[in-house]
Amino acid sequence: MRKILCWSVVVTFLLLAWVMGQAPDGKLHLVFCDVGQGDAALVIRGSFQMLIDTGPKNGGVVACLGRQVPFWDRQIEIFVNSHPQADHIGALAEVEKRYQIGKKWLAAVAGDRIRYGDLDFDILWPAASDRVLGASTDLNQLSVVVAVNYGKFRALFTGDLGAEEERVLADSGRLTAVDVLKVAHHGSKYSSAAEFLSAVSPKLAVISVGKNNYGHPTSQALERLKAAGARIWRTDRQGELEIVW
Repeated sequence: MRKILCWSVVVTFLLLAWVMGQAPDGKLHLVFCDVGQGDAALVIRGSFQMLIDTGPKNGGVVACLGRQVPFWDRQIEIFVNSHPQADHIGALAEVEKRYQIGKKWLAAVAGDRIRYGDLDFDILWPAASDRVLGASTDLNQLSVVVAVNYGKFRALFTGDLGAEEERVLADSGRLTAVDVLKVAHHGSKYSSAAEFLSAVSPKLAVISVGKNNYGHPTSQALERLKAAGARIWRTDRQGELEIVW
């Protein structure tokens, strides 16, 4: 009888420890999910979650959410899609089967802002005038660029923005130095323009990329990032990445 009671106490203690480990810690968490050749990132602050892109279908974003969001929480407060290509929105249906999404930002423009407590999310691109650049069929040109501000911490998510648009954005005066940069277009040679990197001066550059896909990240992009003084993290080599502030 005593043994049964002892084991009950141990099991109860372990369950409580596990549940407490799932509880929000009040810090800012940036999670870059390993979804192969695609983008999916999660911004967490307390019980608030913003999902930026989902990665491709069956890329693993739901598993990533399962590890990062408490098991009892089935609400993603905000979803932002940088642009409607399969490697950025292909798993949205999978996410919606498991989580309720409070608000979707599918067509944000520069000047839009979301505020949650001491978290600010500013849309820097595209502005109405920038949409002229996207008159072609290249959806990358209209990638939504989101700045995450938390006290003195700043992160920038760039979708698949190209070098031409990066230069226009750098000239617009909308950019400031950032702590974390989500590198545009998986480290393509056609993104990460030197002028743009000079404007944002990232301390850490995160490349969301799959293994052996399209030659990403390219040596050209990596060299420009190193020249800008950024430390580089890659999901193809390090898997799921988390930054806590």
